[in-house]
Amino acid sequence: MQYQEATLRQMSPAAFGMLGSMDMAYIRAFEDDGDIIYGIFAANGEKLGEESSADIALVVARQNDFEAFLVN
Repeated sequence: MQYQEATLRQMSPAAFGMLGSMDMAYIRAFEDDGDIIYGIFAANGEKLGEESSADIALVVARQNDFEAFLVN
């Protein structure tokens, strides 16, 4: 689906967050009780799961038909 630049600039932050939320996920590290955990999040920020390593999180996201990205 193609979006024109003007349309994207007029979208609310909530609507922009939903853009691609059914297709994309991001992997982000966070600390939980002193351990580093890799969370799997939908594009809109909804937490989908967590894994013990970035590689495993990427594989799990991709196995569930998400285009997955590792972010800092």
